[in-house]
Amino acid sequence: MVIHVLIACSKSKVHESPEELVWSPDTDLESWNRAWLETKVERYEASDLYTGRGTKQQLEMAVGHRDVAPYLISAGAGLVKISDEIKIPPYESTFSRNGGPSPDQWHLLPHGGLSNLELDEGDRVVAFAPPAYLRALSRDPGLDGIADKLVAPIDSPLFPMCMFPVRIHPRIKEVIGAAAADLNTELIRIYLDDGIPGVERLSNEAEDLPPLPERRRVGDEELLKIVKQHHHDKTQMELIRFIRDELEISASVERIGEARKLVPR
Repeated sequence: MVIHVLIACSKSKVHESPEELVWSPDTDLESWNRAWLETKVERYEASDLYTGRGTKQQLEMAVGHRDVAPYLISAGAGLVKISDEIKIPPYESTFSRNGGPSPDQWHLLPHGGLSNLELDEGDRVVAFAPPAYLRALSRDPGLDGIADKLVAPIDSPLFPMCMFPVRIHPRIKEVIGAAAADLNTELIRIYLDDGIPGVERLSNEAEDLPPLPERRRVGDEELLKIVKQHHHDKTQMELIRFIRDELEISASVERIGEARKLVPR
């Protein structure tokens, strides 16, 4: 059995994109695909092109497991198999409005879509990715051909076609100890190590967490003042727990982290 892991690409890349490969409101699919083929620019293996932390971590994790085949879901390229034989140019294209192709067009990008997956009996296709990427997969005509092998969250656009839905509790981040930006990375890691039972065990633990306290909302200026007052003798995680649990302030891990970056060391 091979596990085919579908990984969201990142906006940040190793090199600036040429003007011809920046999707604008005037770009259409035909002109984009032509520019993709014709633009004279250095091309990179996908594993080297993307510099976003989540994308790189997920790729490294997948490559480090036996019988795992990683692919990148790209709003500019399509579905890209990680291979030293496949090289792609730097580009700027997203699934946001006017920033890239519509979800209905995604499978028509240069590297195609889900129909390019080469699957054997017993294989699995794992999709833990941001909603916009899963939405593009859900509009791909090739979804019918992989639905009986698909592993995806119950609350995703893929659920109606998914043979192996995974329940992910809204508070599973607390059990894992992960920031929201790292959740899909952690879900992939847990699935590769322990399968669906591993994810659902953590969801059951999240179900048993005590109710969240009613936390006070503060603006960025007040949050920065609090961080300045209390950061000296605390690690990042200790500071987060102190602000959220002891001071009972509503602030995400990301906001607290950004505030701490503004404090002189």
